[in-house]
Amino acid sequence: MKMPAIKYCLGILSVVLLAAFCESSRGQVIYTNYTFDAPASANPPAWGVWPNGTGQYVTNEWSSSDVSNSASSGSLEIVSTFTGASQQSYVWSGNNGAYNPPLNGSLITNFSCWIRFDPGSPTNASTSSYGTLEFYVVTSANDSASTQIASSSSYYHQPAGNTNWVFYSIPVSTSASIYGIQVELQTYSDALTGTSKMYLDDVQLTGPGAQAPINGTSVVDWNNVHQRIDGFGASSAWNGSWTTAEADLLFSTNNNVSYNSGTYNGVGLSLLRNRIAYASTTASNAVPTTVETSIMQMAQARGARVWSTPWTPAVGFKNTNNLYGSLPITNNVDGGSYLGSGNNITNLNYASQLANYVVSMKTGYGINLYAISIQNEPDAQVNTYDACQWTGAQIHDFATNLFNALSAKGVGSTQIILPESQNWADYNGFAAAVMSDPNAAADVGIIADHNYDGNYGPSSLVKNSYGKALWETEVALLSGSDSSIANGVYYGQRIYQFMTQAQANAYHYWWLVADGSGNEGLLDTSANVTKRLFVFGQYSRFVRPNFYRIDATSSQLSASISAYKDSASPAFAIVVVNTNSSTDVIETFSLTNFTATSVTPWITSASLSLAPQTVVNVTNGSFTYDVPAMSVVTFAGQGITSAPPVFVSVPNQTVNAGVTVQVTNTATASDVPPNSLTYAPANPFPTNATLNSTSGVFNWRPSVSQANTTNVIQIQAIDNDPANLSATDSFSVIVNPVTNPVVNTAGSLSWQQGQFNMTVAGPQGPDYTFLMSTNMVNWQAIFTTDSPATPFTFTDPNATNPNQFYQIQIGP
Repeated sequence: MKMPAIKYCLGILSVVLLAAFCESSRGQVIYTNYTFDAPASANPPAWGVWPNGTGQYVTNEWSSSDVSNSASSGSLEIVSTFTGASQQSYVWSGNNGAYNPPLNGSLITNFSCWIRFDPGSPTNASTSSYGTLEFYVVTSANDSASTQIASSSSYYHQPAGNTNWVFYSIPVSTSASIYGIQVELQTYSDALTGTSKMYLDDVQLTGPGAQAPINGTSVVDWNNVHQRIDGFGASSAWNGSWTTAEADLLFSTNNNVSYNSGTYNGVGLSLLRNRIAYASTTASNAVPTTVETSIMQMAQARGARVWSTPWTPAVGFKNTNNLYGSLPITNNVDGGSYLGSGNNITNLNYASQLANYVVSMKTGYGINLYAISIQNEPDAQVNTYDACQWTGAQIHDFATNLFNALSAKGVGSTQIILPESQNWADYNGFAAAVMSDPNAAADVGIIADHNYDGNYGPSSLVKNSYGKALWETEVALLSGSDSSIANGVYYGQRIYQFMTQAQANAYHYWWLVADGSGNEGLLDTSANVTKRLFVFGQYSRFVRPNFYRIDATSSQLSASISAYKDSASPAFAIVVVNTNSSTDVIETFSLTNFTATSVTPWITSASLSLAPQTVVNVTNGSFTYDVPAMSVVTFAGQGITSAPPVFVSVPNQTVNAGVTVQVTNTATASDVPPNSLTYAPANPFPTNATLNSTSGVFNWRPSVSQANTTNVIQIQAIDNDPANLSATDSFSVIVNPVTNPVVNTAGSLSWQQGQFNMTVAGPQGPDYTFLMSTNMVNWQAIFTTDSPATPFTFTDPNATNPNQFYQIQIGP
């Protein structure tokens, strides 16, 4: 099997091998394949070499010779010079583990390869061969141990004179982890003299079938809410400019970003950490600067929050003391210790300078700094770049000085970050020194530290956040350059651990673009993409600021699963990290207290980089997905929650007959997304009572016949979703007893010039109707007034009959 993609470096080689292994992990043949498809002019391959005795390694490079006679392919050419007996020369597949993570040796049952020798190679007289061949699997990560394939007496000889390709197929019997392959050429007791030229091609490890996929079940609970997420980011320190393509790739959530001759989806980092360049004087009005303003503007324009860190204050604020170790400090720029304490002039002036910087970024560049750190790594022993050591007491004192300076200059909303120790464990207790004082603690917004505690340290990520946001603000491997999926999955697992164990609100890498070793940046030193960049994107593109982590528990340790939901929309994301080197995980996700119609998987693996996949339907609140080995998968969706509406309680009402009661019934839909509500009577209403089904407004004007009654009103709010969940609220309308109207004959009746006047007292609320009769048999309504204020006077302008009788009715 030809794999041209592996021809240049070990990092690429190991990625391709893992990809091939994973793709066949569903009950087919396991294989890894070294196929050397490069011309002889290519760079030497990433295979280690070792001469022993006087055997002298000469070259190790690509050859155009190929077992398949393909003009576009080649083999590994191994040239060794021998001068006698008991000499050996061997090659192995890379330094510090070609397979990272290693292959499961119990699944490998066979090794095979093709070998041929150049006609001019020396031969061994006793064996009539080109020497003794031995084959091993490397069983330690640092190549210090290996196991011979088959038995210790399994030596192989290629007959002298046979310069054709010869196929070797050998059983493998080991349960150890396999980190690489080793091929050895020995002279033993019969000497070889001269230069041997051997070609190696199509190396394979095979097995009858992969380990069965792991089946797991996860429960994601919408209502079990943990910490707020502030974001994911990295630093642009000392980087003066960017291209638009870099900004789009790193900070946007755009699709199909054209970058470095490739097309990618933006990873959507939401935090940018930049370096503050110290001021040239210690004057209070001095303004520190930064060369990163254009980067900061581009990140902010793409939705990222920007925050700043000083590596050192002005040199006049320091001396050359070394508080933490014996490393010689020869100047107070690259190292030294801070001189400020209490409210001394150093503290006051430096706090003013940092506040000046925040104001300068806002007014001069339109950059609204989210936060400012007091000091980068106040415990670091450094004498090669900007640095400054502080004590916990100094950080305590300065925090209040800085808060006051920011407030005085109108930028008090900028949060203060401390202590940014080089270790997550904060071994010097910097944070405790500040947060144990309630007055100083009130001035702090974010507790933050770096994570240079070893690859998997510290032993516990749990730490006291003192009720503040908790940020991890820097981590990286500080040597080497590994862009592989193994490196990416490692950071996917670390982010998972910080989110779930430390309950961190934010997680940062060191550099965006490496300016040291390639591993120091999310992009390497040539600004090329890495798998860790896209693994960061598996979180940052979908888990946006002000999302909250929600419960995601698994029935077994099948994969590392965390889940998040937005606080302002129905969006949610489930991130799965499969660290198994050769085993898929078939995970069933059960959505609790919410559902969705579908989710979209996005995958970063050996062959995919933040790539969307076919939409997966959610059925009855559940979906199942095959998560590939060595991959990170994010399921993005829109949550749907169904919960009964919640009413605002309505007090009981007391009214007179004839007085209109108007009550607005209010219920809220707690569904996500919110659904509209319909209001309806839950019990028979009194006659003439009405309810607006949209607004929930209840109207009723009780009649006189309904006086002296208590009426229970029940309102139902119905959620307009398929579940039709509802809630009911009730209140009482008490209608007072009614009293008859009264005509006070003493001065309340008068008649003059054809007009009759009558003053009436009675209950407030009802309508008053006056009827007239001349015979007390036939009555005629002559006047009605609606709910008059009483007492009032009625006038009949047509009272011409000497025998007129009046009657008063109240209603309705």
